[in-house]
Amino acid sequence: MSDKGKIVLAYSGGLDTTVILHWLAQQGYEVICYLLDIGQQVEDLDEIGERAKRNGASTYVAVDAREEFLHDYFIPILHANCVYEGRYLLGTSIARPLIAKHQVRIAHETGAQTVCHGATGKGNDQVRFELGYQALDADLKILAPWKNTDFINQFSAGRKTMLDYVEKHGLEAKASRKKPWSSDDNLLHISYEAGVLEDPWVTAPEEIYERMVHPTQAPDEVERFIIRWEAGVPVKVSSVKSKPGTFEGVDIEVCEPDKTLAEGLLPVFKYVDEAAARNGVGSLGMVETRYVGMKSRGEYHSPGHTTLLEAHRDLEGLCLTGSVIAEKERRMADFAGLVYNGYWFDPVAEAHRAFTAATQKFVSGETRVALYKGNVFIEGRRSPYSLYDAGVATMDGQDESYRQEDAAGFIRLHGLPLRVKRKVQGAPEGGDV
Repeated sequence: MSDKGKIVLAYSGGLDTTVILHWLAQQGYEVICYLLDIGQQVEDLDEIGERAKRNGASTYVAVDAREEFLHDYFIPILHANCVYEGRYLLGTSIARPLIAKHQVRIAHETGAQTVCHGATGKGNDQVRFELGYQALDADLKILAPWKNTDFINQFSAGRKTMLDYVEKHGLEAKASRKKPWSSDDNLLHISYEAGVLEDPWVTAPEEIYERMVHPTQAPDEVERFIIRWEAGVPVKVSSVKSKPGTFEGVDIEVCEPDKTLAEGLLPVFKYVDEAAARNGVGSLGMVETRYVGMKSRGEYHSPGHTTLLEAHRDLEGLCLTGSVIAEKERRMADFAGLVYNGYWFDPVAEAHRAFTAATQKFVSGETRVALYKGNVFIEGRRSPYSLYDAGVATMDGQDESYRQEDAAGFIRLHGLPLRVKRKVQGAPEGGDV
């Protein structure tokens, strides 16, 4: 047995965890490399495992958690329509608690007393991993090399020093001197940071378009399909069959589902993701606020997630009351912040998930999606639980459910505070007439 016992390393095969693996072995640990399969696409997971063994791991464990990732982690943030700082879809953030969960389980199964991650001491992931470990097993020891003085001193110059280390010891890692940026890949997205991307003014290199085409290179034809939803979950994708029709004398196109293209959450997500990727949907570059306080620049490619978020929000507009939509919007930023900052296992995040799940009972129906050169258009939506009443909403005619003359009293009552304020305190700013 190694001098310092067993340690479970959350291993991706990237530069940081490759160096950390070898460094841990040199320190006297028996390193169990653990990789969670949550849909990484740009590298072969078996090859990552072989590299781990060649780089010093005693054991390599891969866990297929794709279905769990979608059902238990993606769906709750989709239901909440979560975006951080109005833009980021949380593809990396939401993966971390699941990685921590299985890492703790493997530590229990192997008798390891220590868990390790490769997150930098300047980033968000260190918080996400370590809060997860503490929530799931407070007795486990946590080793974070980027907060270890000896490790920091050895690699203080950053990625250049690490690349030198890889070459010196004959290790294998994805990063290179020509492509020094860091990437994180899963079903929901691939993200890029560091290297040349640390300058917010620099255009992202074309080489990062590994999982999607650039919008300018997307096809010149619109791609359409219909998504079937059940209680807020996308369960089926169909092609579109159309025929000419008329509505009140106006020529229209009548569209219906045709052939089934995918069925079940994982196949549906993969189909939508691939369709959106080939149409240049889901590319985002932004500067965000890390939980530790600094700003950082990231590039995020989230084709399927972007498309499903647009479709889900559109269907909610049909099926939820305005009061529920407003309450969801009010809570969304708080929930997104909890996910981003690593508090997935905190009781308040659990309460947010319970609330959001309760709103999805009637979010069932179909959304007709069109993709074109980076854009997502929801061309139609319908539901057996639709709250839209054409007889009430129409500009033509009168309906007993809504008498237009009633609006006069409605508006006058809502205007009462404004009239009193004007009478007592004078005109509002900019309101002198």
